[in-house]
Amino acid sequence: MTIADLIDRACTIVVQFRDDIVRSLVPRSAADLRLVDEQLTLARNATWTNAFLLPLAAILVAIANAAWVPEWRLVVWPLAMSATCIACDVYYRSLLKRSDHSPADIRRRARAYPGLTLIQGAIWCSAGFILWAPGSADNHALLILIVACTVSGWSSMGAFHLATGVVAMPIYLVTLTAMPLMEGDHGNVTLAGLCVAYWLLMRTLLMSNYRTREHMIRLEQERGGLIDNLKTAKDESDVARERAETASRAKSAFLANMSHELRTPLNAILGFSEIIQTKAMGPSVSDQYSEYAGHIHGSGQHLLSLINDILDLAKIEAGRIDLRESEVDLQRLMDDLIKMIGPKAQSSGIILSVNIDPIFPNVFGDERALRQILVNLTSNAIKFTPPAGHVTAFANVLDDGALAFGVDDTGVGIAPEDHEKVFESFGQGRHDAVLTDQGTGLGLPIVRGLAEAHGGRVMLNSVPNEGTRVTVILPKERARQRMRAAS
Repeated sequence: MTIADLIDRACTIVVQFRDDIVRSLVPRSAADLRLVDEQLTLARNATWTNAFLLPLAAILVAIANAAWVPEWRLVVWPLAMSATCIACDVYYRSLLKRSDHSPADIRRRARAYPGLTLIQGAIWCSAGFILWAPGSADNHALLILIVACTVSGWSSMGAFHLATGVVAMPIYLVTLTAMPLMEGDHGNVTLAGLCVAYWLLMRTLLMSNYRTREHMIRLEQERGGLIDNLKTAKDESDVARERAETASRAKSAFLANMSHELRTPLNAILGFSEIIQTKAMGPSVSDQYSEYAGHIHGSGQHLLSLINDILDLAKIEAGRIDLRESEVDLQRLMDDLIKMIGPKAQSSGIILSVNIDPIFPNVFGDERALRQILVNLTSNAIKFTPPAGHVTAFANVLDDGALAFGVDDTGVGIAPEDHEKVFESFGQGRHDAVLTDQGTGLGLPIVRGLAEAHGGRVMLNSVPNEGTRVTVILPKERARQRMRAAS
């Protein structure tokens, strides 16, 4: 390897070291923030006892040098060391109390912890000068040994957070080098060189320890991320499985309902048509045959309506419904509704009415879909409202300009636990169990699908034995100003 290669490699190491220090002090990316937060936590857990141990160690060091150092120095230095450790610990504890692990908080602690460590390291290394006794080889050896042992311990304990680990190392280098040189003889110069070599060894060990610990932390965080991803995937799998099971149950319920809904009118059609075909009641009872033909026609209409509902719901769930949009007068649709369903309501002893806001605008939407929404809601309301009850089709403009319309009734209502169920395909509330005219549970799912196709939503308000109010809310962008008749 040439000298140029060595220089390039040295420059690369210096640049990488500088970048690592910057990331350690001012982390930017999410990965670096998580890493530094974890490093600061580990560093604090490993060094929090220093607030108690360093003052005690300072007292012991002072006592060990009592034979060579004036008493005032033996008192001043331990007091300064103790006060510094306590003040630094109190300050960092205050930071931890306000810590919320936000990026700003992590960066603040990433700068504060190395700064506090630098102060404590400087006070500790000052012992090499304050407690230095000229001409005493035992004193010199003891102080150099103390500082060297501190560097050795710091190379292991200070390797959690890079900036914290290296910030005091220059002070240790200066102290280890300066103490032997203060005597000035040739042997002490050699000792200073050995101290420098020892410092370089400890600095290399510190960086090795740091790299190893950093790698372990990143691996642990990646493992935690993988575990979180696996948990998320499992949760999603459980949700998908539940949906599949729900769909399977809905399919089974559908087949059970359809077997009844299809067989009943088909049996009627086949039975009455066979009577007519074979003239089982004789050729002279034409009125009876006409009645049977009417039953066949009604059963056929019921089958057609059922099949249309199934096809509409299939289009909605497949997202293939096409809207033929135009301006629709909802007042006219409600008037038509009264004409179409009014007789059924009247025969059931139910009062059917319309309550529409005079300023309600035209709606830009699919007329057939809006008509079907009103028909489904009104039919449901009549089905579940006892005689002498009220069913009201309404429409009004909300405060935010959205368009609201729907049907309100005084029927049997829906239990709170069934509010979501009635919007599921083939879902029915418990009240269906006491009614002879049970439906297939397609009405409200179709209403919600058609409303969502218009960019709207459906709201259900219902109290058992008090009534139900189903409201379709369309965005205000679908409002169109109505043309007023000339006076």
